[in-house]
Amino acid sequence: MNNLAALVLASAIVILVWRKWSSSKRQLPLPPGPRRKWFIGNLLDFPTTRPWLAFRDWSNEHGNLLFIDLPFRPIIVIGSAKVANDLLDNRSTIYSGRPYSVMMELVGSYWSFVLMPYNSIWRTQRRYFHDYFSRSAVQDYQTIQLQETHTVLVRMLESPEQAQKWIRNLPGSSIIRVVYGARNATQMRHYIYLAERGLEAARKALVPGAFLAELIPIMKHIPSWLPGGAARRFAAEYRPIVAEMRDRAFDEVKEAMANGKAVPSVASRLIEDLQDEAGNLTEEADEIVRGISAVAYGTAADTTTASSEAFMVAMAMYPDVQRRGQAELDRIVGPSRLPDFNDLDSLVYVRAIMMETLRWMPTVPVGVAHQLDEDDIYEGYHIPKGSVVIANIWAMLHDPDDYPEPDIFRPERFLDKHGNIDTSVRDPINIAFGFGRRVCAGNEFALSVLNIFMASMLHVYEIKPGVDVSGQPVTLTSEGSDEAISSPMTFPRHIKPRSPHAEQLVREIVLSEDFADVAT
Repeated sequence: MNNLAALVLASAIVILVWRKWSSSKRQLPLPPGPRRKWFIGNLLDFPTTRPWLAFRDWSNEHGNLLFIDLPFRPIIVIGSAKVANDLLDNRSTIYSGRPYSVMMELVGSYWSFVLMPYNSIWRTQRRYFHDYFSRSAVQDYQTIQLQETHTVLVRMLESPEQAQKWIRNLPGSSIIRVVYGARNATQMRHYIYLAERGLEAARKALVPGAFLAELIPIMKHIPSWLPGGAARRFAAEYRPIVAEMRDRAFDEVKEAMANGKAVPSVASRLIEDLQDEAGNLTEEADEIVRGISAVAYGTAADTTTASSEAFMVAMAMYPDVQRRGQAELDRIVGPSRLPDFNDLDSLVYVRAIMMETLRWMPTVPVGVAHQLDEDDIYEGYHIPKGSVVIANIWAMLHDPDDYPEPDIFRPERFLDKHGNIDTSVRDPINIAFGFGRRVCAGNEFALSVLNIFMASMLHVYEIKPGVDVSGQPVTLTSEGSDEAISSPMTFPRHIKPRSPHAEQLVREIVLSEDFADVAT
């Protein structure tokens, strides 16, 4: 403990020296923000739960470019889409870094290019990822997405009380089949389990302020059995799970390829693309393919799930919206079949529902933080090099100037007087998936899954709040969890076919025998 105390004291001295040096060098003022205390700045003010709400309140008071003074790392919070576009998009060459994360290091997640610094390794992995998940590439995966959506429809009919479980399986099972070519239900169940458990680490650890070790990095050295050792305790639980999530499915693909039994998949094609003339992967190539595969597997399995759940909540809370979406499906698709991808361009109101879902309950409320790699000046303010830059996505998507009455779920806000998508209204897709060169690389896959899932559910099911296990009416809310990937706090209980004919459409679905019991 004496050594730790000495380390803390030395670090405090370094901070004081740095403050004096940097303040004497700076010619322009820092952006405004909450009042700072001597030495500790805003450390005691920093929110530890639902930071997007505190950031929104501070932005309302001080403006949409906030400076939050923390030991070791200045934080800039962007509160409007305009400022985010000006800095993260238009100056992306200097705003595309990633801040070092104590917690992500402790759980062993730095293989993910989502968290990597902006460098040549990141560019290589991002390029390969884009090759397999661009808009044109995603069209090749529509058959799998439709099959998995139909699986959810069947499960809903068989056991509607487990609807949330079936929805959670959809994005994960879709991306697992695409990335790893899972061969049977046993594999699929285990891969889905690993994705859910592994991503608990990101959901909990990436919330700004959730762990003091992120604000005071030397705390990562405190042993797990001592007070203040929460970071080490968290890492001990999740590090093995994160490692298995990255390696288990990938190693099984390599083994299947070696035995001539591989199912075509993104991972197998990446291995073929990067192996040398002797058919081997170098250590570097192995890390690249392993990381790209796991990023696709992990991110799609969580963020898309949260949006699917948010859609269900919205439909139950806003029955008029649900009925209008169903009327469009009745008109475009008709009663004799289920919707498919060829219908989506004509389902304009269903697309507006998807856009409003992303806006109304954003799944990543403060995104993933950027880092400024050079000193910058914006509207007369000095932004220091090394600043952690947080985009308050939740506040942008609830900005009443862009979206009047933002707490109300209203897809019509995205339609013009002719019933087409109104391009003059700010598209929430351009906010919800991040900014600049760090925009979510898997957004096309996510949008594809969401669109066909929403159309299919609306076509055959009636969604209402329902009653809980004690028979009491369920009260739904738009409130999300306080994790980095935010899911609805409530979920509807009444999910039933909206007509005998709709029920028959579901009963006529034939599931793949290989995956028929994946969710059981």
